[in-house]
Amino acid sequence: MLRRTKAGPFDLSQAISLDKLNAFGQGAAQSDVILPLEAGLVDIPALNLSPEAAGAIRQGRVWTGVSTHDGLYWGRDAENRPVALIEALAGTLKVVRGFNL
Repeated sequence: MLRRTKAGPFDLSQAISLDKLNAFGQGAAQSDVILPLEAGLVDIPALNLSPEAAGAIRQGRVWTGVSTHDGLYWGRDAENRPVALIEALAGTLKVVRGFNL
């Protein structure tokens, strides 16, 4: 038998039982069953986006003129909502994966 005990930042303590999953299918509140998106992004630094940049990133556009180190970030808007997984390279932000929340 093979049993996965950890995947990324998650271990068995965050696992969803079949009973909880069934309750979610029967109309239980999502917040009672599923962790927020940010829980899966704990090992990726966050980047605060201006309202203009957040809007452009949501539309999948490239945003330039950003002063940050090159690398992978998750962008968040002024209300701390995740916008997208973004790559910063030479002052330019490019969407890797958008979040449709």
